[in-house]
Formats: sequence, structure tokens, C-alpha cells
Amino acid sequence: MTITDLETLPDTFFNQRYGSEIIEKIRNTEKSKLIRMIDWMISTDELITFTATVTFKNLVGYEASSSMKKATKYEYEKRVLNKVRKRLSRSQDLWTTVLPIDFLAIYEKEQGSFFKPTPKGNSPHHIHGLISVKREHAYRIYNFWLRELDKRLYKDLKSISTVSTFKIEPIRLDEAKNWVNYMTKGKNPETDWFV
Repeated sequence: MTITDLETLPDTFFNQRYGSEIIEKIRNTEKSKLIRMIDWMISTDELITFTATVTFKNLVGYEASSSMKKATKYEYEKRVLNKVRKRLSRSQDLWTTVLPIDFLAIYEKEQGSFFKPTPKGNSPHHIHGLISVKREHAYRIYNFWLRELDKRLYKDLKSISTVSTFKIEPIRLDEAKNWVNYMTKGKNPETDWFV
């Protein structure tokens, strides 16, 4: 059970006295803020939210600490998202308006072992993300009639040499909570999210 307001707290003397402070602290955690933002993204009529999973290959680390994470983040933000932005609008001045929310992403590294080897192509580094697009521009990246990614965007993403696989599709409202739970499984919003 998730505690979201005073009514969900058990009725004890301690909670009667300090309940407001408890709820305030719960609501101000980073994970709680992210969940509220994601709930808003999914429920608003102005935006269409897409899930994105992008797997990378042949990455070169930039720094000693967290080098592959930084390389993966760079490739996602500067190459993949820029292809999406360009498909939505050729004018860089409009990129923030046509793609207002593009910063919710999590880096993951698929661990290999004797029983579970790394994926074929040796591409364990990947990103799970949420992308929100203005409703009137969403058709430029996804063909809702055919239920597939726009052909031009597909071709542009395939041309990125460091991208191994990708999947971008509209989030299903009935499975939105499951997707967010899958993305955030065991992740700390302060360190693992790109927010």
C-alpha cells in the first residue's frame, strides 16, 4: 500500500501528531516527484508519451569513472534524441516545444554470467526512457494507423553506428505503471536517472 495522504496513514497518536510532516517528506522525495510527473505526462491531453528502449554497441568510454554510463548517456541524448527532434522539426529553436519532455531516462547494463551470457552482439549497455511529444506532432515519429515507427525516423536511427537495437512506441495507458516500475526497478532517482 502506498502512503499518499493523511487518510492512508494508520490512525495512531504519533500519526495524528506528526502525520502532516510524514506526508510532506514522502511527497518531496525524488522518486515521488518523478512518479507524479510521469502520472501527469500520461494523463494530459496535450502530450503523447512514448517508451524508448535503445541498446548500444561499440561504445568508447570517456572518463575513468562511470565511463560507459556517460558514453551511453551521450549517445542517447546527442544522437538518438537529436534524430527524433529533427524528425519533429528542422528548426533547433522549436526542439524544446515539440519535444518538451525528453530527459526521463535510465541507464542499464545487462550483466553477464556463466548461466546468462551478455546479449548477442555484445551490447549490454542500454537506455529505458520516456519521451513526451506534443500531440499535434506525434504522427511525425509514429504511424498510429500502421502501429509502427515512422519510416524516415526508423532509417535515421538505423544509420547511427553505435545503436544496436531500438524500440519506440506509445505507452499503453493500462500498462504505464508497469513500465515505470520496470524502468525504475532498484534504481535511485538521484544517481541513476538522467533527470
